Amino acid sequence: MTKLWQKKGTSLDKDIEAFEVGDDYMLDIHLAPFDLYGSSAHARMLNKIGILSHSELDSIIKGLKEIMKSIENNTFQITIADEDVHTRVENILIEQIGDVGKKLHAARSRNDQVLVDTRLYVKYEIINNMKFLLEFCTLLNNFAKKYEFIPMPGYTHMQLAMPSSIGMWASSFVENIIEELKIFESVFDLNDMNPLGSGAAYGVSLDIDRNHTTELLGFNRTQKNSLYCGNSRGKIEAHVLNSLSGFGLIFNRIAADLLFFTTNELNFFKISDSITTGSSIMPQKKNLDVMELIRGRTHVLLGYESQMKNLIANLPSGYNKDYQETKRLLINGFSLLQQIINVTSIVFLHLEPIEDNLKKAHSPEIYATDAAYRMVREGTPFRDAYREIGNNLDALKLEDPVKNIKSKTHIGSTGNLQLNNYDDEIRKYVTKWTKIEDDYRTILEKLL
Repeated sequence: MTKLWQKKGTSLDKDIEAFEVGDDYMLDIHLAPFDLYGSSAHARMLNKIGILSHSELDSIIKGLKEIMKSIENNTFQITIADEDVHTRVENILIEQIGDVGKKLHAARSRNDQVLVDTRLYVKYEIINNMKFLLEFCTLLNNFAKKYEFIPMPGYTHMQLAMPSSIGMWASSFVENIIEELKIFESVFDLNDMNPLGSGAAYGVSLDIDRNHTTELLGFNRTQKNSLYCGNSRGKIEAHVLNSLSGFGLIFNRIAADLLFFTTNELNFFKISDSITTGSSIMPQKKNLDVMELIRGRTHVLLGYESQMKNLIANLPSGYNKDYQETKRLLINGFSLLQQIINVTSIVFLHLEPIEDNLKKAHSPEIYATDAAYRMVREGTPFRDAYREIGNNLDALKLEDPVKNIKSKTHIGSTGNLQLNNYDDEIRKYVTKWTKIEDDYRTILEKLL
């Protein structure tokens, strides 16, 4: 297979080739559709500035459509000899339409292509993950509403603290995710700029129309400085992984909580056999180890972010082959978060509070702070009330935990969680991102 950079009489050592290419050619299958969209926009721009005739453009678009069909049919393949998707697509085009296919690479480099492919891919994946996260928020908020007034002990320092509820616990993660979505949106906006036309980081000597490809590809703006286009590779991906890690940390805490709450000692939730595994030696074991894996894989996700930042540290301006290693981290990051969202959703569909155990866990001392506040309402200074209750803990009595959590009515307390407000926020996000998805799909469909 002819390489885009290969000259007459040159031959690359096979071991060097294997090391240079690595698994990059396999990862490129994720970028393949976006390479075709980028090529379509680039060809249309070349036609606009007179490099391609109308008939040549038609031939290239027809060829790109045929390649897209092979991707959709899962027959498109990239080999190590191709090196990457860009080489594979160009070689197929030349086989299909002859010398016209050789014209497509005018005014762009492979660095150009991987930049634009990655930006388009990130847009697609953020839209997808946004959808999965919002679906999970709806599921979790419904869980919170269903069990809103089932009491649950609150803990600090892993010790009994104050009365809480299933509703408060579950909806805390809903609000956390909604807040994190704001960062996800800002990363989407950061990524939403067109690097195509920057060449190998120093522009090209043809009078190309970069704003035209920006419009065709549906980017919000053109990334101006050609050198910065190249230098931003890895930087934007690091911001993406930082946001993915932020979500990962939320799911990590959910996992840690559920592992604690489902111990035999607490037994706050009934868990289905369909989401647990057993032991090869201990017949009684029923392990919620899917949550252990989420807890562990969050650190893998954090590692992707760290690796990305380490890869781009100390690099001089311009293209460096080190950038090739960034692709795997980005693709794996998106994939891992989707898996975490999916399995956590399944767990909540098979999770049921054991109300008796949750109520029994409310021993008298958990009401100590409430007893102090009752004294405050009667006029006692809080510090005096605190000492009085603290010195007489054995005098505390059991209370009705349901009555207790319902009695607290300030915003965000167990009796006033305002769960419907989360539904309203989720709906706004769904409406906004459904339009973004529809607009993006329309843009891509127009290209091919």
